[in-house]
Amino acid sequence: MSERITAKNLDQVIRMNKEIRVDIERCVMLVHTAFNRMQVSSPPQLAIQLLRTYGLVQMPIDNPYLSGAIYVKEGKKIPFINTALPRVNQYFTAWHELYHIIFDTVSFDHLIEVETTLEERKAEYFASKMLLGNLMPYYMELPKNMELRSKVYNCMSVFQTPYKSVLIALYEAAVQTDNRELMDAVKERFDDKMTGIAEQFDELGLDNTLVQPSYVVDVSALQAKIRGCEQERPELTYHRENELFLSNIIREIKLIAEGLYA
Repeated sequence: MSERITAKNLDQVIRMNKEIRVDIERCVMLVHTAFNRMQVSSPPQLAIQLLRTYGLVQMPIDNPYLSGAIYVKEGKKIPFINTALPRVNQYFTAWHELYHIIFDTVSFDHLIEVETTLEERKAEYFASKMLLGNLMPYYMELPKNMELRSKVYNCMSVFQTPYKSVLIALYEAAVQTDNRELMDAVKERFDDKMTGIAEQFDELGLDNTLVQPSYVVDVSALQAKIRGCEQERPELTYHRENELFLSNIIREIKLIAEGLYA
């Protein structure tokens, strides 16, 4: 599970980001040069398409603490995203889980989402860099008399990223430029409880579907792999076992979601 970031530990998070920045920038560069041959321009859609190649499972789970996970079965890594959470959270989670699949060599046992580790911070920072690489130039162009929360909502809309992810990126940039005014403003609002966000998006003329769940149920990536095996070797009898394997994965994900934080 990713760490819970508050105003109190925000500076510690920024210090950790500084320590891992070079490694994460290398990861970001590798994704752009080696994993985006189709030149997909939308970072959220690129993340989903990449996860599909690993058999992405998407379904709504009634557990706000489970945004996503990597299910490991017989050496195979299968990503899962909880579509009961807002779309912006799903997009951030997609990049988070991609870091674990592509770059994380130390965390896999059964399920990622169990304890806070350095790899979790790297995954969070990687997701932020993939989605918010050009945040500050856009932020600085927003009207100076606009309140911070409205500015953050506009950033969320453009970069399709969660509220706190924007605040963390803003705070990091403020630390790097010694912008005390922005640092204080971010810390002052960082622990605000978020309510009525869809309505506030409406008031600003922003697409509020980004901050609402999609409730997508999609196991087509795994189903396509099973069908591909059936077409290649129709004489084999283990295809039924593959279908049961998929059913077991879905059932175990639901059981894990129910068991976590119970």
